[in-house]
Amino acid sequence: MDTHDCVVVCGVDGSAAGERAVEWAVDEALRRGCGLRAVTVWSWNGPDYGTTLNSAEEARNRAVDLQNRVLEKMVGERREPGVERLVMEGRPSEQICDAALDAELIVLGSHGHGAFHDALVGSTSLHVIRNAPCPVVVVPDPPRAERRHRAAMARHHRSPGSQGGVPMF
Repeated sequence: MDTHDCVVVCGVDGSAAGERAVEWAVDEALRRGCGLRAVTVWSWNGPDYGTTLNSAEEARNRAVDLQNRVLEKMVGERREPGVERLVMEGRPSEQICDAALDAELIVLGSHGHGAFHDALVGSTSLHVIRNAPCPVVVVPDPPRAERRHRAAMARHHRSPGSQGGVPMF
């Protein structure tokens, strides 16, 4: 990684929102003149029915491959800010916060599972927001963001005060 006075940390998980977050983080790192620290977190709890992972080494290798694919796709030919790649074992929210101790910003993608899922299993984004040593940007899941936008526009056009009413904040 190039020598920079600042760093933007980005979680890399291979999801659509995660890829969008990497793209946003690269742009922000370039704008700020910062380096980019890409963080991919993996875990392996032993062989499990239905999993294709046979060892911790295989789980780590898969995480490295995923990170390489995402960064190649999202950074590719662009003038990159200098990318430091971290592949770490553990809980994603904890590892991302630890990787951001010297960061100016953390950028994450939102999976958009919804409130019920997040209440049951927790949300990496929420844990990071609560424990981050710096500001956090959560980039929305593209399909979910589009659905929410269409729903908001439909509500706006149906509401009685939408034609010249006073805005309420």
